[in-house]
Amino acid sequence: MKTAAVFFLVAAILLTVSYFFLQEVMVGRPAVCKFCHFIAPYYNKWERSTHKMVPCLKCHEYGLLNALSGQLKFMTGTHNPRPLTNVPDGNCLQPGCHERRLVESKVIFAKWDIVFDHKPHFMQDIGGMKLHCRSCHSDIVQGEHMKVSVNVCFLCHLAGRDEGKQQEKCTVCHSKPRLFVNYRGKLLNHVRCAAGLTCERCHASVIAGKGTVPKEKCFFCHINRTEKYNDAAFVHRQHVTVKQLDCFFCHQFVQHGNIKMAVDVNTLMQ
Repeated sequence: MKTAAVFFLVAAILLTVSYFFLQEVMVGRPAVCKFCHFIAPYYNKWERSTHKMVPCLKCHEYGLLNALSGQLKFMTGTHNPRPLTNVPDGNCLQPGCHERRLVESKVIFAKWDIVFDHKPHFMQDIGGMKLHCRSCHSDIVQGEHMKVSVNVCFLCHLAGRDEGKQQEKCTVCHSKPRLFVNYRGKLLNHVRCAAGLTCERCHASVIAGKGTVPKEKCFFCHINRTEKYNDAAFVHRQHVTVKQLDCFFCHQFVQHGNIKMAVDVNTLMQ
């Protein structure tokens, strides 16, 4: 009886030690992830990013049970070599990482002269779906990890909009234009904008692309399941709110900028 008790005690200790070794040392090491999953590009981006000192599992939901389940799926041929994992907002806002005040504030993207307000995007439902930190801070930026891509902004704010009605929306994101700008070697004066000259009078075309979702994209994940294709609310709720997929997993890009300027812009701005 005493021998059996000692045996079970030793076995329990070994199992506990093995569990914590696998969970904390093996599964918890970022380099181990790429041995099983096809994530080399993401790993390389992470290794060069500002998050390079943060282990994968500090952000991503994954553990020993997931790893064991993955091995069983691999042996039965039902595994996904490109797994999709969530990053709960709470992991981004945990102590020692990003503070909650950051998601209740405005920031200015100087490169594009865009004012971004976190609060309505993070604290409210957008089009019937809840956005996450990862909805904007994604992996679609070439060579970066968890960076913001303005393409996401363009998709939400500009896709399917009538270009002729964009003037009233410009200042939602953009601050007032600089008084003088250099355009094709000539100094243009924006003072006439204050006198009622609309943006679209010179910026004749600022949008290209509709951000549509080709139906074939559905088949990348689903087989013969497109019955909900036209139910945008349901699709966004499942793919954005629940699965946290990058927008461009499905959507095509929308371009935004000085795509076409009015031919008489120099005359107008004198």
